[in-house]
Amino acid sequence: PMYSPSILVVDDSPFAAKALVRVLELRGLRARAATTMDEAMHVCAEARPTVLVADTGMPNVDVVELCRRVRNAARGQRLSVLLISTQPEAQVSDLLVTVAPDAFMEKREGAAAVAARVEDLCTAVAKPSPFRAGVPVGRA
Repeated sequence: PMYSPSILVVDDSPFAAKALVRVLELRGLRARAATTMDEAMHVCAEARPTVLVADTGMPNVDVVELCRRVRNAARGQRLSVLLISTQPEAQVSDLLVTVAPDAFMEKREGAAAVAARVEDLCTAVAKPSPFRAGVPVGRA
């Protein structure tokens, strides 16, 4: 079967989540939106995402716990994590070190730019997170 990536977008704003899903679908990618932890885990059980796009600023979703659960649900299948934020990288640096995502973008860069980055993550060879400080390659 042809490799067909599945994208999970988690954002507490249904409008923002659905808008990004639409842009991803227009690029030919399968994408699903979730606005809560429960919804996200339900989608994971059904769709086994290859890329997780998660907003860092969700008051009702602990993004560290979300990433932990989605990674656990991947059960060894490759999963790329893209964190998106209304805040600049410097303001979420502690979170980035904790989560060690594959990529980070500011939401102001726009849905098309985020979608292009998701496409890159779908096709890229797995690499260590640029935010995982001091961890040798292959030891993470």
